[in-house]
Order: sequence, then structure tokens, then C-alpha cells
Amino acid sequence: MKIVFAMSLLVTLSGCIAEAKDQKADGAENYALMCAGCHDPGPGHPATMLLQQAGRPVPALIGRKDLELEYLRAVVRQGLIEMPPFRPTELSEAEIDEIYAHIMRGKPSKPATAIQTTKEP
Repeated sequence: MKIVFAMSLLVTLSGCIAEAKDQKADGAENYALMCAGCHDPGPGHPATMLLQQAGRPVPALIGRKDLELEYLRAVVRQGLIEMPPFRPTELSEAEIDEIYAHIMRGKPSKPATAIQTTKEP
């Protein structure tokens, strides 16, 4: 009985693993995995903070309308300032295209404001 249950469980789990491998991340998921940590709006995102310090009107990537696909591809492949380059095995050309589409569909964020950490008397 235990062997039958174990075999049944093994077959079920292998089916789940195969199904998960077949599912491909979309532009939003890849953005969340590869870009959001540095490029989301607000404090704690180094690339956004750097662009905000440079006076860019929309420092976060989401909702940027001045971003061209070829520029994004070049930066992703070659890196820029502290951003490392991404190899084609990490992000394919199609995945970069999907991330770009996700960025362009988004609404621009409002500029971040400083968080007040002390209470006024």
C-alpha cells in the first residue's frame, strides 16, 4: 500500500514539475524578477533614486514614454553605471521585448516624497 501511494505521489509531483517548466514568465513577471528591485518607484530602489537625483521627470521605469526599445536592449546587454549586463541566457530578446511592452503599458509613478520619521510635538 505504501509503495502504491509513493508511486502515485511521485507521478503527480513529476507532472506538476513538468507543467511548471512549460509555463513561461511574461513581461510583468520578468520585470518583477529582474528589474523591479532597482527600478520600481520610491525609496530603496537605487536606479530610481539615481534618476531622481538627476532630475528626471519620471525616474522609475514603469510608464516611461521616452524609453526606446533599442536603448533598453543595449543597456540590458551592456549594463550601465552600476547595472550589470544580462546575458541572453538570463533574458532573451523576446523577454526584453515583453519587459519593454510591460514598461510602456504602465502608468507613470508620482515622484517619491521623503518619509517623515519623527513625530512633531
